[in-house]
Amino acid sequence: MEFFVSFVYAYNLAEERKELWEDLKSHFDSPLFTNQPWVIVGDFNEILDGAEHSTYDDNPFVTSGMRDIQDVIRHCSLTDMHSHGPLFTWENKRDEGLICKKLDRILVNEDWSRRFLDAYGVFEAGGCSDHLRCRFSVGNQVCKPRGPFKFTNAIMSCPEFLSTVQAFWDTSESLYHSTSAMFCFVKKLKALKPLLRSLSRQKLSKLSEQVEVSHKDLCQKQLATLSNPSSAAEEAEDQAFQRWDHMSDLEECFLKQQSKLHWLLVGDKNNKFFHKAVKARQALNAIREILCQDGSIAKTQPEIKAEAVRFFEEFLTLSQMTMRG
Repeated sequence: MEFFVSFVYAYNLAEERKELWEDLKSHFDSPLFTNQPWVIVGDFNEILDGAEHSTYDDNPFVTSGMRDIQDVIRHCSLTDMHSHGPLFTWENKRDEGLICKKLDRILVNEDWSRRFLDAYGVFEAGGCSDHLRCRFSVGNQVCKPRGPFKFTNAIMSCPEFLSTVQAFWDTSESLYHSTSAMFCFVKKLKALKPLLRSLSRQKLSKLSEQVEVSHKDLCQKQLATLSNPSSAAEEAEDQAFQRWDHMSDLEECFLKQQSKLHWLLVGDKNNKFFHKAVKARQALNAIREILCQDGSIAKTQPEIKAEAVRFFEEFLTLSQMTMRG
């Protein structure tokens, strides 16, 4: 496991921070950093967005310093690592005119996001400092329990879908108008779930790999047509294109449903963007650690599960007198 780490402690003045921004850009452009995971952590002494300033709603603004760090983020293709803790990481410690900002952050590049899917950061109280302290973990693979059945929209594009549903519907008990018709209808839908799950697993498992294989086959058929033109070669290329186009559309539809980005249209080949959105959503929804009642930190899935059960058992069994007290 290899990756680059840069620790940042930026100057207070925007003009003095320009040298830091140029250094980060230079690192990104260096061949040494090409295709390498990179994490940048520390006190940047600048906010990235107006919402990261506690008084922004009363006095909206965009400073030159904000534009500078935004330019670095775009140039280096950086994003914030998913983290736990408050939005603001610094306060001015004043009784009057209290100001809070997010000055500390953990930034990662695209290569980091692809390779370390379970990495996360934590911002927690440091006590005497006016900043929160921060730490990050590369993380362990989270064991995901089997989730509830979710219908995959992409499966409707498969020729076997309608025939599978029709065959099940014709061989199962017929429905009649009665007081129990809805109950029977729900039972039939539940019984259909295993068949649809099996069909989805058969047609959509390792979908990205299937798209890649079909694309390589298409490229080979194109070269064959150009190397030795013939009607047979052209027909083979056309069939390869149809297979790749079908698999690519399936992948895009599947990823769109997972990413929940309903404002993008399927058919525009947004697969790479959907891939990134799915990973970001999975990272956001994952629970990496929990602070227990005794002050210890639960990090493994069994520990997190046990603490969650303990908390809700205690919460749901509180008596009315206890709640008043």
